[in-house]
Amino acid sequence: MNFHIPTAMLLTAVTTLIMGLSLAFTVTDYPRALQVPIRQWVRSLLVSPFAFLLFALRERIPDWASIVLANLLLVVSTTLLVQALRSYNRLGSLRAWSVANITITLAAVSFMTYVWPSIAGRTLLVAGQLAVLFVFGIAAIYRPADQVTNPERMVASFLVVGVLVMILRMAYASDPLMTTLLDSTPMQSIVFTYGALMPVIATSGFLLMCGQRLNKDLARLATLDPLTEVFNRRTMTDLANKAVAASKRHGRPLSLLILDIDHFKRINDEFGHEAGDLALCRFVELVREMLRGSDVIARIGGEEFVVLLPDTDQGSAAVLAERIRQHLHATEFTVSGWPVPLRVSIGVGSIGPEVSNLESLLREADHAMYEAKRTGRDRVVLAADLRAASKGVS
Repeated sequence: MNFHIPTAMLLTAVTTLIMGLSLAFTVTDYPRALQVPIRQWVRSLLVSPFAFLLFALRERIPDWASIVLANLLLVVSTTLLVQALRSYNRLGSLRAWSVANITITLAAVSFMTYVWPSIAGRTLLVAGQLAVLFVFGIAAIYRPADQVTNPERMVASFLVVGVLVMILRMAYASDPLMTTLLDSTPMQSIVFTYGALMPVIATSGFLLMCGQRLNKDLARLATLDPLTEVFNRRTMTDLANKAVAASKRHGRPLSLLILDIDHFKRINDEFGHEAGDLALCRFVELVREMLRGSDVIARIGGEEFVVLLPDTDQGSAAVLAERIRQHLHATEFTVSGWPVPLRVSIGVGSIGPEVSNLESLLREADHAMYEAKRTGRDRVVLAADLRAASKGVS
C-alpha cells in the first residue's frame, strides 16, 4: 500500500495544531522561568501545521504558498523549537542568526522556484538547514553536559535521528523516483514519518523536561528561605547535625555564628516592610562576601541568621565575625536616598569538651548573641568567654 503524502501531512498538521493549542492553555500554570521556553515551543507547534498544510495543498495552490511560504514556515518552526531549548537551559538568544537564516531561506527558495527551478536544490537547502538547526538543539541540551536529564536525552536522541534523516534526504536529493513533493517514494516515506512523529515525541519529551525542572525547583525551594534565598531553619538543622557528627568523628573544629540585625524593627517602622525586606537581602549579600564556599548561611527567623563554619576554631570564627561586623559598618545601605545603618550583634560558639551537640552549640551561641545585645549591640561575643566569666564568678 502506498504512503499517501498529502494525507500524512494533513494528519500531522491537525495533530500538531491540537497539541499547540492545548499546551498554550497551560502555559500560565508553570513558573515564570519556564513560561518563556514553553511559549516558544507553543509558537513552534502553531507555526508548523501551516507549513504541512501548504505542502499538502501543493497541487491546488500557487507555488509562492506551497513551496516558498511552506519551506519558510518549516524553518521558522524549527528555529523556534531550538530557541525554546536554549531558553530552557538559560542560553542566549540566536535572534540575529535566526533572522539571517530565515532571510536566506526566503531568498534561496524563491530563486530555486522562479529563477532556477530545482526540486533537488530546494531539498538540499532546506534539509541542510534543518540538520543544522537540529544540531543547535542538541548542543543546547548538552550544555552543560554533566547536568543532562533523561527527558533531555530523549529529546536529544530524537533530534539526532532528525539529523540522520536530513542527511539521508540530502544524499537522495536527486531521487529519480520523485518528480514532485507529493510523490510516494521510500525516501519521502521516511522523511514524512519522522515529520509526523516529531511533534508528538519531541513535545512529550519537552513536557517531561519541564516537569522534572519544576520538581527540582520545588525541592530546592523547600530548602530555602523564599525572601533571602539562603537555607531555611529546617535545612540548616539537617546540615548542622551532619557537620557536628563529622566534626566529632574526625576530630576537626567546627564553629557557629548567630547574627541578629540591630534595631531591625526601627527599619520596618520608619521605612516600611518593603525596606525591611531589602535590608535583609542586602545583609545576606554583605555577609556572603565574607564567607568561604564551604561555609553555610541560613535564616532561622525574622532578622536572625546562622552561619555554620566547618574546619574553623573559635579564634578564627571570632576573627571572621568581627570582619563581618566591620564590613557592615563600611558599606552604605540606603532607602529612597536615606542612609539606613546595618549593624549586627554576633554570638560565637564552637564545638569542644563542654559543647558536644548541635543543641548545646546553638544555645551557647544564642546566649552570646543576647549578651552582645545586652551590652550595647553592634559587637561580637564569644560563648567561651561567657563560660569563663561564669566560672570565675562562681
